[in-house]
Amino acid sequence: MKRIIVSGYYGFGNSGDEAILKTIIRDLKELDDEIDITILSSNPELTQLKNNVKAVNRLNIIHIIKSISSCDMLISGGGSLLQDITSTRSLLYYLLIVKIALLFNKKVMLYANGIGPVSYEKNRQRIKSVINNVGYITLREEQSLKFLEQMGVNKPQIQLTADPVLNYEFSDDETVKKILSSEGIPTDTDYAAINIRDWKLWESFEKEVAKVADYLFDQYHMKSVFVPMSKNDISVIDQVRGLMKNESYILSKCYEPEDIIGILSKMKIVIAMRLHTLIYASINSIPMIGLAYDPKIEGYLEYIDQISVGDIKHLDSEQICKSIDKVLNDYESYRENLKVIIEELKKRAKENAKIAYRYLTSRVGE
Repeated sequence: MKRIIVSGYYGFGNSGDEAILKTIIRDLKELDDEIDITILSSNPELTQLKNNVKAVNRLNIIHIIKSISSCDMLISGGGSLLQDITSTRSLLYYLLIVKIALLFNKKVMLYANGIGPVSYEKNRQRIKSVINNVGYITLREEQSLKFLEQMGVNKPQIQLTADPVLNYEFSDDETVKKILSSEGIPTDTDYAAINIRDWKLWESFEKEVAKVADYLFDQYHMKSVFVPMSKNDISVIDQVRGLMKNESYILSKCYEPEDIIGILSKMKIVIAMRLHTLIYASINSIPMIGLAYDPKIEGYLEYIDQISVGDIKHLDSEQICKSIDKVLNDYESYRENLKVIIEELKKRAKENAKIAYRYLTSRVGE
């Protein structure tokens, strides 16, 4: 029986990361149900309960070393782990986990990673010195490949794939209708889904987003449904809604990924900051507009040929409204183009697990 350790931002209640984990586990188990999987988690008990796998505390170094020493392969990812926009401390943590595995001469794979941004040259050198020693890397978009090339990471086998969440199984229509009914959201009209998060924002941010939501109603008679992906999103959403002149809705809790994907499938358009809100919309080819708080947003939107209105530091409601007009006035073309792109990316997303399994079961040197 093969043993895999999975390291990532798990157990924190972030919808996107939990969806990544669930998909990694499912895709690997589809290839070999006997694989023994252990997750490094902030909340091991909850991770075990929700995913039916083993989990250890991601900060318990003794348990981590014990788990890695007895595994066959470490998977680092998915998600944007190798970056210092969160903090150098976060980057050092994920590099340390990889270094431990390498010290034990274990196979290491970066799985569907997003790379960067990395602001400090010292951190770029740290990444290069560690990651050049792993066996395989798969990346979820082209921008990450460019980041690795710039940092001089060129020794591992590297393949461009896609985010595994693109193949996430989502809730059926009946379940989604029940959720919307419980939230008091009628299903007989068009809506725009909006996701924003609390991220180093400035005073005018909430006002600009409120103007966009009001424009959707005034111009298209389309109410906004605000979608929190983490409990930390709720406070900034409440501030925006308080500045609006028109009625809007907010989901009363952070639903499971399958439910959010189902809800977004009922939206006409999605406007979002969080990457996995955009990825969730992609699954059902719902046209979207991204608000880039991180280069990964623009990287993903470029990959799927959708609109980014640029860095949120320069957020301009008029620019967003023009982008809304552009999408809604040529809606079917946008949706059909997105559908073709996503169908191809769903195939690439499945390659992550296939590559991991081939690497896991290969002999050293193959």
